[in-house]
Amino acid sequence: MKLRPEEVSLKEIMIDPFNPRFTTNKTFDQETLINHMLISKESKELLNSMREDIKWVNRIVIQKIANHDKSTILESKKGEFNFVVVEGNTRIACLKSSKIEGYDLDTVIPVLIAEREKDESKEEFSKQVRITQGIANVTVVKEWSPVAKAKHLNALFTDYITNSKAQDVYKKISSELGLNIKDVRDSIIRYKIFSRIEYIAEPIPDENWGYLEAFDKNSNVRSLLGLNPENLEFDENEDEYFEEILGDIPALVKQALNQGLNTKQFRDVINDNAKKIKTSEDFNHFIKDILDQNTDTSLVSLKNNLKITSDKEQWATDLKLVNDKISSFPSVADWSKDYLDILKQISTKVIRHINIIEMSDE
Repeated sequence: MKLRPEEVSLKEIMIDPFNPRFTTNKTFDQETLINHMLISKESKELLNSMREDIKWVNRIVIQKIANHDKSTILESKKGEFNFVVVEGNTRIACLKSSKIEGYDLDTVIPVLIAEREKDESKEEFSKQVRITQGIANVTVVKEWSPVAKAKHLNALFTDYITNSKAQDVYKKISSELGLNIKDVRDSIIRYKIFSRIEYIAEPIPDENWGYLEAFDKNSNVRSLLGLNPENLEFDENEDEYFEEILGDIPALVKQALNQGLNTKQFRDVINDNAKKIKTSEDFNHFIKDILDQNTDTSLVSLKNNLKITSDKEQWATDLKLVNDKISSFPSVADWSKDYLDILKQISTKVIRHINIIEMSDE
């Protein structure tokens, strides 16, 4: 992909209805999109800033409609517009809002036009477009919601997963966008579950995104949902209970909200009980019991039955494990010297904590 500087009138540029920020209720109506984009506090601050002064240091990036990966759908708009935004939808919304003096649809602005290289396929070009959007909006700009960011990361995952392992794709995306690999992995897995629920049942509202932590953090829970760890596809034909479980999650989240459970409490209840569950059929029965008003089982009752482990108890357990493990370290083995540095680091940290504790007792 190459970026060519050009000057284009605002009336030629359309806001991209397929931009990841629009997670639901897509529309081609530009006025609706503009109004939607100018609701947030960040957008209003940007609009006020642009009303004061506009500097074109970071130009808006656009592409021809024919190069968009949804070009066949956008063709109906080709007579009305020539370009669609790659990066800078909010700035275009501000410029088209009629609230900036001196700017109307006939105003010509400097842009960068994203174009395909000579030997670049349309698929590869689309990947480069998504990387550009990711760098600008997932890693830098805070305006995209967590759902929008996860949706975009999932699109990049889909670009690369063919003939690759999921872990290798996480590494590639984290390297390209400069993100923590765990954050990339967690976002993609959660979006897979989020979008599958939306496909078979009522969607989880964006503001309840955090409650899906109960289902994406634990490998056993993910397997009970039918999520394949290699390609993150749902094995829907393998077990009749997978889709029943996924279809009940929105109601489960509603119960959590109605009973005042926060995302952590909800996660702990689901994950703690899932430890005892081996099959999707049993997991399905577990969820049905919670949702059945004729049973005594509820999220609140399960929360109250959780074994509360204090920090002190947890550290007692962890330190015993560390002590047992380090005691059996094979110091005489030929390869033991390879771990001398890490052993010294551990020693330094242990001595520091001992000194702090002893000083506090004086």
